[in-house]
Amino acid sequence: MSFAMHATKLVVRDVPAAERFYTGLGLKLVSRNIGGEGDVHQEQSWLSVTGDMTSHVLILTRFVELPPPPNPTYPGEIWLCFMVPDVDEAIAGIEAAGGKTRRAGEDRPEHAVRAAVVTDPEGHVLELVGPMKAGG
Repeated sequence: MSFAMHATKLVVRDVPAAERFYTGLGLKLVSRNIGGEGDVHQEQSWLSVTGDMTSHVLILTRFVELPPPPNPTYPGEIWLCFMVPDVDEAIAGIEAAGGKTRRAGEDRPEHAVRAAVVTDPEGHVLELVGPMKAGG
């Protein structure tokens, strides 16, 4: 049996606000939809790096007929991990967009990257990974 990762679904309280945050980070809108019924009736925004279905898709979803999910708590169950060209610059953009820093950027020589942990405005955990600082 062969399979590949297609998408990650992130359950959010406010799809338009989450879409603004993640497109502000650089993801591009693929599509929006409302569909399903009963406990799978969902409002969704589909985003990807390429703006189409040729790259992994982040699906921001709100289950319309169900109560909103509880606020995420750190470290949570899942982390979205993003490769960025400059970790510290990405942190500044995330904070300007309403996110928060959990762990400031630090060089991780054992992995040959600089890494940070931040949260989106709803508290979902994001790990940022990029090149180490010069001389690091």
